[in-house]
Amino acid sequence: MVGGIDIGNTSASLGWYGGERVRRVVRTPSDLSDAVGVRSWLDEVRVERVVVASVVPGVRARWAELLRASGVGDVLWVDDGCELGVGIDYPKPGQIGADRLANAAAAARWVGLPAVVCDFGTALTFDVIARERGYVGGVICPGLPLMFDYLAEKTALLPRLKPVRSSAAIGRSTEQAMRIGAERGYRGMVREILGEIKRELGVRRLHVCATGGHAAWVLRESGLEMRVEKHLTLLGIGRISDLNG
Repeated sequence: MVGGIDIGNTSASLGWYGGERVRRVVRTPSDLSDAVGVRSWLDEVRVERVVVASVVPGVRARWAELLRASGVGDVLWVDDGCELGVGIDYPKPGQIGADRLANAAAAARWVGLPAVVCDFGTALTFDVIARERGYVGGVICPGLPLMFDYLAEKTALLPRLKPVRSSAAIGRSTEQAMRIGAERGYRGMVREILGEIKRELGVRRLHVCATGGHAAWVLRESGLEMRVEKHLTLLGIGRISDLNG
């Protein structure tokens, strides 16, 4: 059993990987404000190896110290030097986020190529993996939480809201108008970006997989055809562990 840790901008996901499956997934603040909870998770199964994908350089030292103090002797930090099971065709590979590398590894193993991984997190990212060239780049958009937060922060009269579905097409209140704009606008953005990616790749078929905390909410009743894999990034982290023994 390998411990996989995906450290995002706001929260970190921790899961045990083995037999090409992810189990016992928990979430914790990325800043390690719940270090006791992380230690408890590590103690449940005494893993000899932990693989970490982090997009927050400022917390790396704290996580490294916690893992060391918890007796984890083998820690692999995901970067462009790791074997992914797929190539990288990108001008500056060192700039690719570790989570996006993990998504590429998972897509090559379980989704099929050519593929696009849509990660609906704090940011909405599209990772593009071509059949021959491997990871070729992607698109980064504001995530659903950022959309609501920005509207509330930059406009004096708009409230801070959480995503709630609306069946209407025309808002009859400020709150409803914001929710309709987020839901319908987000779906339209996803459709447009996927269409442009498909045209640029020049392919007839594109495998699309969604992951991230807001994927199910955005895609439900949307008509967008894509597989949803909640823990795809952790699966990719496990796959990287398999390939970098």
